[in-house]
Amino acid sequence: MTRFGWAISLAAAIIVSSAPAFAEGACPREGTLGVSRTVEIDTTGGPGFGTDHYKAYDFLEPKEVILTFDDGPQKFTTESILKSLDDECVKATFFSVGKMALGYPEIIRDVAKAGHTVGSHTWSHKAIAKLKSFDLAKDEIERGISAVQRAVGSPIAPFFRFPTLVDTPEAVAYLGKRNISMFSCDIDSFDFKRQTPEHLVKRLMDRLEKRGKGILLMHDIHKTTAKAVPLLLAELKAKGYKVVHMKGKAPGTTLAEYDEAISKDAKGLPQGGAEKPLNSIVRTIGAPPPAITGPASGDDATSEPEGLSAEPPAAAPAPAAPAASPAKKSASETPADPVASAAVQPVAPAVSQASEPAASAAQEPAQINTASVVRTVGEGDEQSVSPDLPAHNAEPAAAAPHRSISERVKDTWRLWFGD
Repeated sequence: MTRFGWAISLAAAIIVSSAPAFAEGACPREGTLGVSRTVEIDTTGGPGFGTDHYKAYDFLEPKEVILTFDDGPQKFTTESILKSLDDECVKATFFSVGKMALGYPEIIRDVAKAGHTVGSHTWSHKAIAKLKSFDLAKDEIERGISAVQRAVGSPIAPFFRFPTLVDTPEAVAYLGKRNISMFSCDIDSFDFKRQTPEHLVKRLMDRLEKRGKGILLMHDIHKTTAKAVPLLLAELKAKGYKVVHMKGKAPGTTLAEYDEAISKDAKGLPQGGAEKPLNSIVRTIGAPPPAITGPASGDDATSEPEGLSAEPPAAAPAPAAPAASPAKKSASETPADPVASAAVQPVAPAVSQASEPAASAAQEPAQINTASVVRTVGEGDEQSVSPDLPAHNAEPAAAAPHRSISERVKDTWRLWFGD
């Protein structure tokens, strides 16, 4: 290659390297819907969210939405939804069923690794209000939490959603004692009904336009939903809606007796947080030994997961638990989409789908301070600063002097040909 050809190649490399960072594919990216803000939920006392049933804490501003998905994970559909969310740099909350999580642990781990929030949705999707005793209800709740955490491999959020959205006074009181927040919804997609993706999006957007904001309820086990998500995100972006992401202030906890109870269903998965790094177990012969990246003292297989203390902190005085919503008859006890139902069968016992009732429930106590329960991450204290990012008020690093492309091309020319 001639010197002139080398100069042209170097000039092209300079131009490419000057492209903005968002072109590399990392979030946030220019032109995507993204996340407008992240809120931190203090789950002490088990506050309830979603005005269909729990009316005390409505923290969304006009044109804000929260995306939630129930009943997964499921092969293909959950994976497709994850890709659609990533394409728009959007985060959501997934309420996973225990059996489904143990059936597809690699998928629910992908959900968590992508930065989405993972909560629980019982062990086998049984309607809590229809069980014969509270002991059976407690078993469904706790086995579900233990199973999802074991599948994820790390603590999940202390977030819970009742199957069919129907709770009981005993279950509400119990979750309050466990400091687990309950989530209903503001807008139900009814995506288990047979319909086209376009019809699903239109129905959701029509209800959202009337209400102006809300927690959206969908299911990540349905093919129609998976096809509808990119269309929904495009509509939200076109109409000026903003996505809010929820996280728990503290990680959720499991009970040892239920961790042990689901062990036989875990199919060899180690207890959450107990996995050794893969490169400490499998090594190519002849390669140098792997660097030890675990805790400075002790074997990381037995060390406590980062972020958990040996002794639980003293609980703050719990606010009054939200009143249980009255039981409501669901419109359908089985999904109307036979294709979606068939998709669930290879995993574990099929998850029954029921209509999410939209009737209003008992009004929550008035004049509750939402700000004490929900906080926008980044507001107020050092806890909101990510360790990977500079502090909010830190001085920006001095920028290098800007040089135009033409100046850099001239420098390259002088390097090769002189003045």
